[in-house]
Amino acid sequence: MAEQALSGLSSVMRRGRLRHKTGTRVRRFVTTSFDKELLGALDAAAAAEVPLALVIPLPAANTPIVLGAAALVAEVVREGRVDVSATVVSKRLSQRANYDLLYIGSDRLADHIPRARLTADGGVDMIGSARHDRGGRMVLTSDPGRTEDRGGGLVVDATGTDPGELRGLINGGRRLVYITDSPFDPVLNDIREAGGALWAFDPPALAQLAGRTDAHDGEDGQALSVPRALLAAAGNAKRIVWAPSTDSTLDGALRDAWAALRRLAAAESGSTEYDTAYGLRWAWGTLATYSLLATTPDCYDRHQIGGPYSTTLFEAASHARAVACNRSGAARDAWASVAEVLAALHSAASATTKLPLVQCWLDRLMDNGCRGLLVTRNRVAVAALITALEESTATRHGWREHVQVVSAREVLCGRVSGLPVHTMLVTGPLPRAYASLVAAPPADEVLTAVAGVWEASRAARQIEATVESLRKLREETRTLSSPRLGVPAVAVPAGFEDDVVTVRGTNLTRAELPADDSSPWSPLTLDVLAVAAGALRGRDQAPEIAPPARSSDDGVIRARVDAITVNFFDGTYMLVGPNDLVYRRRGQQSRRAAAKSLAAGDVVALVNSTARRDLFGSVVDTLSELPEHAPLAMLVAFWHERVARVRDRELTRREILASMRAGPDPTGITTDAAIGHWFRGLVVGPADPADVRRFAAAIGDRELARRAEAVGVALHTSRVLNRAVGRWLSAQITGARLRDDDAIVDPKLGVHVADLLEAVTLHQVESVDAQPVPVTATSVGVLHPASASKARRQVAV
Repeated sequence: MAEQALSGLSSVMRRGRLRHKTGTRVRRFVTTSFDKELLGALDAAAAAEVPLALVIPLPAANTPIVLGAAALVAEVVREGRVDVSATVVSKRLSQRANYDLLYIGSDRLADHIPRARLTADGGVDMIGSARHDRGGRMVLTSDPGRTEDRGGGLVVDATGTDPGELRGLINGGRRLVYITDSPFDPVLNDIREAGGALWAFDPPALAQLAGRTDAHDGEDGQALSVPRALLAAAGNAKRIVWAPSTDSTLDGALRDAWAALRRLAAAESGSTEYDTAYGLRWAWGTLATYSLLATTPDCYDRHQIGGPYSTTLFEAASHARAVACNRSGAARDAWASVAEVLAALHSAASATTKLPLVQCWLDRLMDNGCRGLLVTRNRVAVAALITALEESTATRHGWREHVQVVSAREVLCGRVSGLPVHTMLVTGPLPRAYASLVAAPPADEVLTAVAGVWEASRAARQIEATVESLRKLREETRTLSSPRLGVPAVAVPAGFEDDVVTVRGTNLTRAELPADDSSPWSPLTLDVLAVAAGALRGRDQAPEIAPPARSSDDGVIRARVDAITVNFFDGTYMLVGPNDLVYRRRGQQSRRAAAKSLAAGDVVALVNSTARRDLFGSVVDTLSELPEHAPLAMLVAFWHERVARVRDRELTRREILASMRAGPDPTGITTDAAIGHWFRGLVVGPADPADVRRFAAAIGDRELARRAEAVGVALHTSRVLNRAVGRWLSAQITGARLRDDDAIVDPKLGVHVADLLEAVTLHQVESVDAQPVPVTATSVGVLHPASASKARRQVAV
């Protein structure tokens, strides 16, 4: 194998030796000019030992594992041996199993250099088996913080990292390949300053590079990194801003809220306090939710999980008023103004929605027999939009057979299958972190639904700014990086792209829309955002974060959440609600327990440094993010949705059980307590898949009856997966080892439980400060460094 890789993976690919296993056959990849240029740049950067930043504006691109394999082969070439390692940092779980399917000639790459994970204590644990193991490892992790002490090549996917975590690696001279879809990514400047090279693709370049380079024809293999159809769609897509024929009160309310946030940022510009920046980011995140809202706020709120860590849109104005009460002078007046515009925005969004635009788009799509993608803010907005479309009499029956409704983050992280599609509708202007979705969409056309002329101008300027930034980065690639690395970069003919964006639905053309020199991305200043950058993770510049104030059960607005302080031996500490559940190991026993029960010597298991969400639920949710498992997760969610509707019917559990036990095919359930468990979510669903059909008949739910067989199979599969995850979760915490045949969650996909658990970290409790302290909700359940100021722990907005 080492002999095959002596010229780098790009040479292996050109000779047709890079292959993958599909079913029982090993086939060649369908390679493109894009693959040739991409791997050529990576091999050249590895040979020159310089960091490389890749700007690939394709959120659905399957590049991290391919580039990880290229980095690994480059290490083999550089060292002249196979006992080398490379590391891939990515949260795209679905790509991990793809490494096991890579072949060079007749040799499976993983048989010589198996993949591995980083354990909670910093060790390396091999996943699967290798026939010719000589000590080399392909390490796959989602935590860049664990890679600092490891050598070898490093490939980092921007979707799973925070800019602050990478600067130490870049400045330390680590051989790094960084992949991002955003031309505005701040890490690009860090790599430039460290002497690295930048290689970017703009839409015209993607279209030019979509051609095949295979020397042999007729072999039905899959794409190496990006399917040709996706490259062509992203490169040639039509970008349309779609507004209603007349302006709406919603457009004016959005404009007023934007202006109020700009005045608030100006009033708070002199402050360097964390609380100030946090409050601003919360307000901006709330406005971003309204901008992407296609339903009424009440519909959105019905699907929002209540609690101190989430904001309902109805409460947003009262939260802003509570913050105003804790301010003085101009800041107090600015926050009071924000509260007023949020209240007005709630009223306007309740009276006027973008749902008619969505339904008009659906009608056109169904008439043409096309497939579409409907993109909105988050999972709550997805659930709300599906419900609104189902309940509306203006929505045509069967629409879900043509359309996937997803969040922007799901597309960004590659969790959406079946791309590209014919048409994609985004329900409003996006935060800058998702700019590539509309600049180089995974569709032949992308439409951005807006509320009126003001929002149309903002959306158009977003698209133009993104395409222009990509164009400049591509020019830098051709004029600087290409000569430096000695790799040709395809030139795009002049005039390849004339109109970046068109406007539909108004009487105005793009040139006639109101001019505005301000940022189309955020009303806040970058300096204000930088204050919170050290404490707030994630690259979304309009994050969904906990409110700075919340309502208590007695209706009084409070600006604090009480938490106890848990100190760990590693020098970190965690603020956690006394009754928040954590995974605790005490002696040989592991169980979930309230945080207030923790004592010195206990070991706490956390996922991604947070205890706010239940550990088991986090692991299962991670599995559900696999595109191949997405239909399963959707069917399970559908079951819970239909069960929840029973609460509105005048049926008792006893009546439902009696109906299920009647007839020629009765249920085996003997007590109505089992049905109560379904209502309360204590179990996944019926143990007998046929009980889904019986339950649907008992409650008179035709839609559930129609999909009963598929739902029953999904519930059974989910239960099997949960048991497998549960066994390995217990083993991870207790340190036990299970049989090798328990290591696979899904044999068909090659997904190991170890893939799901590599983000688990173990922390031994040194002491617990049981006296509750008032803190901001965002600081609860997060590991804090020992150097963090005591004052920050106890602040409240």
